[in-house]
Amino acid sequence: MTTRIGIDFGTANTVVAGWDQALDRGEPVPLPGLDLAREGERGIEQRVVPSRIAYPAAGGPRRVGAQVTPAMLDDPNVEIFQSTKSAVTGRAIDIPRRVGDRSVSGRQAATDFLTDVMAAAVLAVDSDDLEIVATAPVESFDSYRDWLVREVGDNAGRTRLRVVDEATAAAVGYSARLNPGEVFLVFDFGAGTLDISVVRVLDPSQATAGAAVRTIAKAGLDLGGDHIDGLIADHAAERTGVPLGDTGAYNRIFRRLLRSAEAAKITLTHAESATVEAGAYRCEITRAEFERLLRDKDILGRVNRALRKALDGAAAAGFPAEDLAQVFLVGGTSLVPAVQDVLRLHFPPDVIRMDRPLEAVAAGAAGIAGGYELSDHIQHDYAIRHVNRDTGVYEFETIVKAGTEYPTPEPIRTLTIKAIRDGQRNLGIAVYELAHASFREASADLEIVFDAHGGARTVAVTAQQLQERSRLWLNEDSPTFLEADPPAKAGVDRFQLEFRIDAQKRLTVSALDLERRTLVLDRQPVVRLA
Repeated sequence: MTTRIGIDFGTANTVVAGWDQALDRGEPVPLPGLDLAREGERGIEQRVVPSRIAYPAAGGPRRVGAQVTPAMLDDPNVEIFQSTKSAVTGRAIDIPRRVGDRSVSGRQAATDFLTDVMAAAVLAVDSDDLEIVATAPVESFDSYRDWLVREVGDNAGRTRLRVVDEATAAAVGYSARLNPGEVFLVFDFGAGTLDISVVRVLDPSQATAGAAVRTIAKAGLDLGGDHIDGLIADHAAERTGVPLGDTGAYNRIFRRLLRSAEAAKITLTHAESATVEAGAYRCEITRAEFERLLRDKDILGRVNRALRKALDGAAAAGFPAEDLAQVFLVGGTSLVPAVQDVLRLHFPPDVIRMDRPLEAVAAGAAGIAGGYELSDHIQHDYAIRHVNRDTGVYEFETIVKAGTEYPTPEPIRTLTIKAIRDGQRNLGIAVYELAHASFREASADLEIVFDAHGGARTVAVTAQQLQERSRLWLNEDSPTFLEADPPAKAGVDRFQLEFRIDAQKRLTVSALDLERRTLVLDRQPVVRLA
């Protein structure tokens, strides 16, 4: 019998869940020695693996999760990596660090961490036939999926590995608790990002397998608990007068403040004050100060605007906020009282639920492995790049709009392409993902950067960096895929292209050679969409 598990690699915590046939839901898979219990709402314990990995400078076995003890955090002979997910998604600068006589990047640390967790999960379920569903961020699905499949999956042996986006998994993680026809909202506020999804449960007669839900609207921010930790640490560094003269010394102190700020943030979810300290640099921060910081830095305002955007999108589709049956909070940053206050401005208290916020995404991934299906839509705009013959500059023409449901049996766009010079044999198109037009607002104004010695500091994200991140060339390695035989003539239409999206969320192209009247490509996959 096939054993199916879901794995959610989070910025702060990682969760492994298995599909429980009797309960018809995903349940955590215990990983003794690696995981620990975190308390959620109403004292409910949730099993999580802290997303940390430690490398001894002298060599020897690496340590992951709960194996990374507090004593290791200040040991100069041990290099500890955390928040490495951002190195994979490209939201952080990945500076390799010295570990003994070698260098280790954040991406390599992420690969090692998830490989070790996956190996522990395989041993825990002890199955000869195992399928793993891993989750990936929507805004960087393609590159993240490639990392999972090529770098992590290569270490999984005969285990089958599937990848779904995190918002989809979060929705499925709660679908078993709702009735057909009901509409609900998933508010996923983790350490790295905020993702908001409005989802409707379909009638079983509309589903192709098991229960199914349809995503109505989405919104999000490149904003999470790590960002808030950085703000607290900056605030503490300023209040305690950490000297700025020696950059290396400042980074080492700031990293300790950052670690303390994370603990203080967690403490302030249930206490009125907490201490942020790094040796002699120590200050107390009250919950009132913390909430004022969140307001002054527009954290709460940005969260409210993202929530409003998702609700407006759902209302435009015919599902106003008052129709939402329940609101599910997911991710550790959802535990911040001021964040919950934002939600209470929009929803009555009896609608808001905090049901296993740290486990929901992994449970949903296990649910997808167990047969649950989610009918989704494309999250980004996609465009082709071409040269304006009058101006000579590049322009972008949208071929897939965000919100397009898939698969699409009929073409979503038809166009012709021509050669730019006589005798041209190889023609093609450059396909771009337009992230700025997607559901996620690329608005992070700072990010945490670790130096080669493990020190840390916050740096501002420039407008140019945001612009560079707003467009991603998806087929840069193979932009030309059509061969003109005989060679094409400049300015003369040569190929007619029809674009579709298949069930695997891939953009496909069918190409007709207009000169030879021959179909040279028939629904050939070009890129995977998100």
